[in-house]
Amino acid sequence: MNLETNISGHNTDIIMKATAEMFKDKTLEILGLKTARIVDIMPTVLPVVEAREKRLDFVFLLEDETLLHLEFQTTVPEDLLRRIAFYGARIVERHNREVNTAIIYSGRIQNAPDLLTKGSLTYKVANVYLKDMDGDAECNRLKAKIDQEEPLNEADLQKLVFLPLMKSKQPENDMVIQAAELAKVSKNEYTNFAIGALIAITDKFLPEEYKRKLLEVLRMTQIEQWLREEGLKEGLKEGKLETARKALLKGVDVEFIAEITGLSLETIQKLKNEIVVKQ
Repeated sequence: MNLETNISGHNTDIIMKATAEMFKDKTLEILGLKTARIVDIMPTVLPVVEAREKRLDFVFLLEDETLLHLEFQTTVPEDLLRRIAFYGARIVERHNREVNTAIIYSGRIQNAPDLLTKGSLTYKVANVYLKDMDGDAECNRLKAKIDQEEPLNEADLQKLVFLPLMKSKQPENDMVIQAAELAKVSKNEYTNFAIGALIAITDKFLPEEYKRKLLEVLRMTQIEQWLREEGLKEGLKEGKLETARKALLKGVDVEFIAEITGLSLETIQKLKNEIVVKQ
């Protein structure tokens, strides 16, 4: 099972649901963000007229009905604010709500621009720097607590999730693995949700080699079981779709295909239309 496939494909929903449960009814005050409590997580794929999807890190719905758009960065690309402003505009277009954007920078980043001004367009973001949060000390504190079989509280789990982005003598990639190992042995009902949030936050910058290491750490956890179960479901659905395609190419009736595959008429009709277009 490849972690890249699971996160970027159908299992994104599993990861995002776990993240939503991790942060629901909480704030991100530990990061210095003073906002209303989080109510839910919003869809983060923005449909655009391009071949490539645009995916944001997180968009949270808050108690005050506004949206909090979070991006996590380990670098400061030259086009970052232009991209963020584009995302912000699309979020407003899609949800028609007030949007506030915060960029969470890893402990290696000291400074970054927070204002984009291009003629009539002005976009302001809140920059949050984790350079003042000691990841090594926090890691040792959490490990000591777990070794003493003390359950981690909600604040501990939040710090565990953001541990790879804190200032550390170790590379972010290694801190991801350490955080996952700590989460795996911690005692808290939200442990699996914390692991899901950890995956979601680090997926963008974690190399494939470390994604494989992370997957090994997650063996025998509930989050891995959820991913596997969802993968089996999706694989079964793909098999049905392939059967439907072959039947349509042979001219089999749409309603009969629906009956034998269990797929909806709408799905099969869509497949039929795609086949007609290609021909």
